Amino acid sequence: MEATATDSRTVSLTIPAKPDYVVLARLALSAVCRLAPLSPDDVADLKLAITESATYLMGGERRSVARDSDEPANTIGFTFELGDDELRLIVRGEELPTVSAEERELSLALIKATVDSQHYTSGEMTLTKRLDRPPE
Repeated sequence: MEATATDSRTVSLTIPAKPDYVVLARLALSAVCRLAPLSPDDVADLKLAITESATYLMGGERRSVARDSDEPANTIGFTFELGDDELRLIVRGEELPTVSAEERELSLALIKATVDSQHYTSGEMTLTKRLDRPPE
């Protein structure tokens, strides 16, 4: 497991590609969200979007690597970039789709319902949430 903060507005986290570890990404995202003008509902939506993105890439509980295996686990990376007007969430990992097409379609629907924009390329999903800054 590796975590870095390249500056105070970008956090990167790499974890084993196992569902049990996604909670760490959700906690890191919660910390970043404290710096943004987001409602508790928005934060909950983003945590759901991160979970669904990770599930989409690593295939959920029916992962091909056994939990007790001595074989090195694949990893999944998360980058949270807090800009002046948006929060960008990037999830990267080797795509091992072991869930059904219907489950992947449901994950994408949930993601699209919780973020302002979503872009997917093989092995990487970028999610964007616009920030409404209060007038100064």
